[in-house]
Amino acid sequence: MLALTFFTSNSTKLAHARYLAEGRPVEVLGFRQRTYHAGYDEPRLQSRDDLLQASYESAVQQARKARILSPRHFFILEDTSVKIAALSPPGEEVPGLDVKYWMREITFGSLDAALRATGDNRKAVVRSDVVLHIPSHYRKLWGVGDYIVFTGEQSGSIVEREQTFNTNVMYPWLDNQTFNKWFQPDGASGPLGSLTIAEANEFDFRKKAFDQLFHFLQERKLLRSPVPQGRLPLQREMNYIICGYTCAGKTTASQYLARAYDYLHVEASDFMHLAYYMRHDVPEHISIGDFAERALIEKPEIAAEAIAKYLQADIESPCVISGFRSMLEIDWLVKNLGECGKQFRIVFTNAAEEIRFSRMVKRERSGDVNDIARFRSRDEQQKRMGLEVIAGSPSTNFWENEGELSTYLEVIKSDVGRAPLEEPDLDRWLSQVSQRRRLKLEEAILIALLTRWTDDEKRPCFTTSEIARIINELLSETSQKHKDNVSRYFNQNFYVYYEVELDPIKGTRRYRLSNTGYGKALSMLRRRAQTPEPAH
Repeated sequence: MLALTFFTSNSTKLAHARYLAEGRPVEVLGFRQRTYHAGYDEPRLQSRDDLLQASYESAVQQARKARILSPRHFFILEDTSVKIAALSPPGEEVPGLDVKYWMREITFGSLDAALRATGDNRKAVVRSDVVLHIPSHYRKLWGVGDYIVFTGEQSGSIVEREQTFNTNVMYPWLDNQTFNKWFQPDGASGPLGSLTIAEANEFDFRKKAFDQLFHFLQERKLLRSPVPQGRLPLQREMNYIICGYTCAGKTTASQYLARAYDYLHVEASDFMHLAYYMRHDVPEHISIGDFAERALIEKPEIAAEAIAKYLQADIESPCVISGFRSMLEIDWLVKNLGECGKQFRIVFTNAAEEIRFSRMVKRERSGDVNDIARFRSRDEQQKRMGLEVIAGSPSTNFWENEGELSTYLEVIKSDVGRAPLEEPDLDRWLSQVSQRRRLKLEEAILIALLTRWTDDEKRPCFTTSEIARIINELLSETSQKHKDNVSRYFNQNFYVYYEVELDPIKGTRRYRLSNTGYGKALSMLRRRAQTPEPAH
């Protein structure tokens, strides 16, 4: 799969590019995924050619400084410009490439007045220029220059009345903040920011430029789909999908299967959070519940698709997936992983409302509610997502969880049908692994946070400096890590393995294992400890 590094500081633009690359054998990497220090200057120049050249040269310098300027690695830049016909003198574009600064200083009222004063010509054109860096190896091979520009344009007009609508939580480039809120493409039903994704794709100026880019790369045989894997024989071990309302016991059951039966635990909501972070970073103004509800309408397989990719990397291990809300995402996953030989047992955990509410009040997790009305509202939202459909499916099995924990665990044991393994011995495993292996950075981080895991929802989060300190207290010298490397790891990307907490005063981020991270860390440490050291 071809990797393209996108030099942009705009997380929404990066999310848009990743969306446009979906279904293609290309991975769009934010520049911080390649290096923490990379960036580039965006000069405020009126000449498009001069600006693209200056931006490109700045990106090359930063790529060289970050040591990612290799003979075969491509990177891209993108600039958006707007030309409002009535405000643009001959040979000029207003606001042109300065559109994002111009939008900060103008109101719809002042723009509308200016247009009416010049005869009310409301025509406008939005343009996207994508710059593809051509690595030295391909420059010689193709006989081209340092970079190639791909351009997409969309004509339209500025609306006569400003409309009120919300930014699309699933596709945040369809927003109410940029020029998209005033620009109605020719043939569209409303402003670009207000359109459904299906309609917006018809008029997406950036999509037109990226489509040309992908076509160019495909013509040169750089976009090659991976060879599909042959069907694997069915596993003897049954895999589980565990669903249920909040505090019904999904996570308890899944983590028990991970500890007692060596199942790899995957929490669907962790992958939904990852999709959220990839589109919105870590804001506080958009509810993850609202995002998930919208996502399951717009793209039901959004989490299932990422989970399938994650599990395909370890296809032979039995797995337990908790937290799906829709039968559509279950059906998608069962079908696609079924082609790899995995079979699933769907389970719905049951507990009365008052029992579940009592558990929530007791656990005091961040984001939980402490009044019954808001608790019921969460249930209703989950019901709208499709939980009741899952519960009513003839293929669904039920585990009751209204009594003692020991009784619940006996229900699970009975369903698995074999004796549990010994309890995980983290101290012994850690000693075995630390003394004989050089651990990679991610492995060291996962193990460090695993040693700080508790089933208490109040378990603490840690800064990157604190995580580095834990690693170096636990592991031998060969696996110790510098705090800058730990910081760089977290700054470069979001990961499904961690929950992110913002310091309310400093605004800095702290981390702890997510449920998926706990499952990954436990499975990885167990396997490392049980695998003999290779002979030299």
